[in-house]
Amino acid sequence: MEFIASLDAKTIMKKLLIACLCILNLVYVDVNAQTPQLEWGPELVRPRKTDIAGLIGCDKNSFYCVRNVRSFFSVRANAIEKYSRKTMTLEYVKEFRLPEVNGKELQYEDMFILNGQILVFSSAYFSDQNKKIAYVQKINTNDGSLAGQPKEVDQIMADKKRNSGSFSFIVSNDSTKILIARNDPYEKYANEKFSYKLLDANTNTIWSASLELPYKDKNFSISNYRVDNSGKVYMLASVMKEKEDRERKKPSYSYNMISYNNATKALKEMPITLGDKYISDISFVITPKGNIAIGGFYSNKSSDGLAGTFFMSVDKEKNQVLSQGTKDFSTDFLTEFMSARRADKHKELYNYSIDYIISQPNGGAIMVAEQFYINAVTTCQPKGGCTTTYYYNYNDIIVVSINPDASVKWIKHVPKTQVSANDGGYHSSYSFVVTNDKLNFIYNDNPKNLKPDADPKRTKNGIGRKMVTVIVAMNISDGNFNKTAMFSAKEEKIYTRPKVAMQLSKNQSLFYAIKRKKFKFGIITY
Repeated sequence: MEFIASLDAKTIMKKLLIACLCILNLVYVDVNAQTPQLEWGPELVRPRKTDIAGLIGCDKNSFYCVRNVRSFFSVRANAIEKYSRKTMTLEYVKEFRLPEVNGKELQYEDMFILNGQILVFSSAYFSDQNKKIAYVQKINTNDGSLAGQPKEVDQIMADKKRNSGSFSFIVSNDSTKILIARNDPYEKYANEKFSYKLLDANTNTIWSASLELPYKDKNFSISNYRVDNSGKVYMLASVMKEKEDRERKKPSYSYNMISYNNATKALKEMPITLGDKYISDISFVITPKGNIAIGGFYSNKSSDGLAGTFFMSVDKEKNQVLSQGTKDFSTDFLTEFMSARRADKHKELYNYSIDYIISQPNGGAIMVAEQFYINAVTTCQPKGGCTTTYYYNYNDIIVVSINPDASVKWIKHVPKTQVSANDGGYHSSYSFVVTNDKLNFIYNDNPKNLKPDADPKRTKNGIGRKMVTVIVAMNISDGNFNKTAMFSAKEEKIYTRPKVAMQLSKNQSLFYAIKRKKFKFGIITY
């Protein structure tokens, strides 16, 4: 089984990676199931105005994270920390500060761990050269020290800083190569241009290419990139139709799967269409067998509704569809979200985004999506002055299992309600761990939702001082699941952050929890 996270650009707050959980006080446990075992690391002091922003990666003996420092005006990477996988003790903390190049302070772009070293990518705009330049610098994992000077790896010609283009960095499926996708400055009526440079783990250039497609820049956007083990590039692009080509009550956009093979210089396109249905979300992965698995949701009414799910398997060498299918949500499934009357009318769901597609050994796939949206409420005083509160809503999870012939095997709904204000959903969303026969969802929940008579359509808000960390263990075979309370934040006085987590191996995951001015890690064995 291959587990690949879907990179969704539609939301501003989506998951870092995989896994999180906690401890004891188990309820509703299947007596035939193996109880997850947790080991806590030591309690550590959290430096003032800092927080762990994410986990960079791990090797055989250690794991690494980046710590951010918050100031009144910004948030920036401050330090790299190394911890022992065995004891979860801190091995070193190394201040991280990007150097200057020709008097310009470099801006952080991304960070990866490859080939036993950390690679930090950054960029700067040089007005005297009309260029935006990307750099990479190596960090020694033994002591966190910077190795040498920043190395230039790519550049964009740009007349203005505010329209200087951007860089994207994508790691290949086998984690041996990094693709730099260069997005040139926006030109509304010019054809879409994009450039690629493929680097090996030592940051040496394998190949580079500049391409152009017959679409106007204003109508074209790329939502997903993948790089296979041979270095072939795949991208999922949405194309807005010209005004004269749009039809009433029909999609005004289309999706294309685009591939580029530098060995043959071949650029191929394959349209993805569901007829008159609106594709409301879509993602894809490269399977272990070398095909492309494409999954998503569709609507009969708009670009953001969900009336059902679709899947297709594509031969990536021939650009041919091997299997394709769609499935409307059943009335029974919809009644888990709404009244029977609304479900009978097949009212649609909204605001779901695909987070993961898991390819199965038999050629099928499992798709995981979560409802996410932000609503703003502005309150004005009679004497003047207004305050806007932003509410971050991370709610139900939908899981779809798809057979190799593109038919739907099962669809399941994990009920969840998480609402918080002005915090970006700090303790919200979920972590995801794939074990041999289970899909494991870990998140913070309201203890009232654990009662046997709790109504899944009316779940209580799971974010607050009384929240419990739960794990939902779902069978891959049939989608049946049970929910277990792992520990109470009120009793333990520690709170997990599901977005900051990582799967360490097939049966272990790492999670992060905070306790006022302190924090600690935990490793769970399934």
